[in-house]
Amino acid sequence: MMDSSSASPSQRSRRSGSASLVRRAAASLVGVASLAGSIVVLTGSDLSRVIPASIGDGQLRRRMSEALPNGGCFVTPSIAAPPGIKPVFAASYPGSGARMTWNLIEALTGIVTGDDWNSNGWGKQVVSVKTHFPHAHGRQLDWENEIERAFVVVRNPVKAIPSFHNFLYEFQNKLENHSLRAPVNEWIRWRDNAFSVELQEWKKHISYYMDRFTPDKRLVVPYEDLTSEVTGPRVSQEMVRFFSEDPVVTPISEESAPCVWGTVVNYQSGKQYNTRKPLDKTIQYVGAYPIWPGSKRKGDKERPLTQAQIDEVIRVLQEVKVTARDRGEETILFLMQRYINEIRAEVTPDQRTAQDVPPPQTPAEVLAAAEQQQVAGPKTPEGARVQTAAETLAAKDGQPKAWSVGGGVVQAAG
Repeated sequence: MMDSSSASPSQRSRRSGSASLVRRAAASLVGVASLAGSIVVLTGSDLSRVIPASIGDGQLRRRMSEALPNGGCFVTPSIAAPPGIKPVFAASYPGSGARMTWNLIEALTGIVTGDDWNSNGWGKQVVSVKTHFPHAHGRQLDWENEIERAFVVVRNPVKAIPSFHNFLYEFQNKLENHSLRAPVNEWIRWRDNAFSVELQEWKKHISYYMDRFTPDKRLVVPYEDLTSEVTGPRVSQEMVRFFSEDPVVTPISEESAPCVWGTVVNYQSGKQYNTRKPLDKTIQYVGAYPIWPGSKRKGDKERPLTQAQIDEVIRVLQEVKVTARDRGEETILFLMQRYINEIRAEVTPDQRTAQDVPPPQTPAEVLAAAEQQQVAGPKTPEGARVQTAAETLAAKDGQPKAWSVGGGVVQAAG
């Protein structure tokens, strides 16, 4: 593990030059601003009008990561952590949005994040440390005891475990991350061998952070709330309050946090939802990832479970719920009950086994089938027109037509 004293000359130079990096960003990088509720792309010349050149480097950094008028925001690449920062864990079971969370934390705080493998070389000089520990895909830090707080993202295991399997499938087949879902037959074969083991890993993960950090030292956020257009903006404001507890961290204002959420997690352009829109080649990066890092995975989303596996998931959720109840931790107690309710209402048992599914397909065959399905589009009655994403969203009872970020209030537009 590398700390500031053992950093290479190039890394020390990069840190000492962070202030000038910010000024260069105003001159050369593409920024994203939200004015009067819409996201617009600003060129370098536009930025010079938003950020006066007369202010000092410290003020410049503050202005670039602070709110624009009417609850807008300006998202730029993150910079080095200030002296005295105390990193927090950004923990999640694999398949629970770790990449997205890394990006969102950097955008909200304006400070670089790291991970338990020190993949970007910043060591302890980060605002948070992304980790899957105690899962085998995580790593226990030798300076773990220096971390006093944790931001924990929890996802329903019937969604998180299949997402983790998709990652494994991509890795084993040397595919780009977030590019292709495993075919159903591959899922069933893997599921019947590994699902119970991974379910216990999921339980061990949430139990570890319940044991390691008291409720006042951690923020537990459901992945489902973090990614929802209804609750996500409010979650981003909770994150701002959590990270601002470190006196040397000055996140963007709560008023503009929903704008950052809309930019990073749920890219918006006017009144059109573009959550899965292909990345524009001119868009710059926040930290290690694109500003709009939505998963581009193709392929069948079906991930069947047997009745025995469904029962096993509910039993594990009940066990975590009992522990939370005994400790008086209502947030986790209610979350476990919510997952139980969702599974009972939405998951239908599927008794197919590995012997009932076709032979494995090659990744090329899976991709070809996914692309063919995408071209064909969803099946509709003859003569019917497929709804746009915006129309589908507007048709849902109680759902907003589009988010308008302005005046410090996240409101439904239209």
